[in-house]
Amino acid sequence: MNNLYIHIYLFFIPLIIGNVLHMIIVHRNWFSGLAFPISKKWFGNSKTYRGIIVLPALTGAIALVNSVSFGPFEISVAHDAFVGFGLGLAYILAELPNSFVKRRLGIANGEQSKKYKFLQTFTDKSDSLIGVLVFYFLATVISFKTVVFLFCIGMILHLGISQLLVLIKIKRNF
Repeated sequence: MNNLYIHIYLFFIPLIIGNVLHMIIVHRNWFSGLAFPISKKWFGNSKTYRGIIVLPALTGAIALVNSVSFGPFEISVAHDAFVGFGLGLAYILAELPNSFVKRRLGIANGEQSKKYKFLQTFTDKSDSLIGVLVFYFLATVISFKTVVFLFCIGMILHLGISQLLVLIKIKRNF
């Protein structure tokens, strides 16, 4: 399972395409009936049920299509779809602790602390990546060395794609 093309089809493509599609859905306010906060008090307004439902469904579907087209990559096509779904869910859930801390510190949705900007930028970009890698490590057969490699590549991709989404006005801020 340490073959890079497997990680591209099972890990990166579902997460990248799923997240970009999710951002488009949020930007265009599709599925607005699901766009209510999980808990305004704990996580603010931007962590919604739409994200918890839509992102795992998108990443699971993309992983399924990749598995049928190019795989299966792990045990079976069904397992690959499960991994994709789990990656989307882990992505969303791993963002919640950071949002919780930011709300306790009085930092508004989508904003950053003025005092520790670098630390918060790193945390904002790495929280979901750490969450998906923990899930991926548990759900597949990969080494810790591969996890570290995927983290480094994932951070570069996450930073670049986030910047691109801001430039093309799908995201409000970096």
